[in-house]
Amino acid sequence: MHLYMWFKSISLLLYKCNLDTTSLTSIDDLSVTQITQHSITLNWTSVSGSSGYYISYERLDFSVPVTPTYMRLGGSDNTSVALNKLTAGTRYMIRVWATDGSGVNQPIEKTVKTEDDIPSPPRLMI
Repeated sequence: MHLYMWFKSISLLLYKCNLDTTSLTSIDDLSVTQITQHSITLNWTSVSGSSGYYISYERLDFSVPVTPTYMRLGGSDNTSVALNKLTAGTRYMIRVWATDGSGVNQPIEKTVKTEDDIPSPPRLMI
């Protein structure tokens, strides 16, 4: 119950209540530094005046309902994150916001696809 309420409150914070109510500049250089079958690593430049960052990511799989996963990174210099336990060969929508404690700025978005599963080599039957 508490986890659901936390996700709900983060959703409201990011999408409705305090979106772009700060004087923070937006993140303008979100980069992907590593992609594997099950992880994506992101980096960005610190936003002056921020106290941390929010990250959300969700599968772009329209065949099933998808709930975004949210993370919060504290500290203005904490500008790298690894998203783990992802599904191979899947596209994800990733958003990053800076916060100063009173609100968040406009998010930067990036769509990234994890590497495809590598099939096992065929077994020789002798």
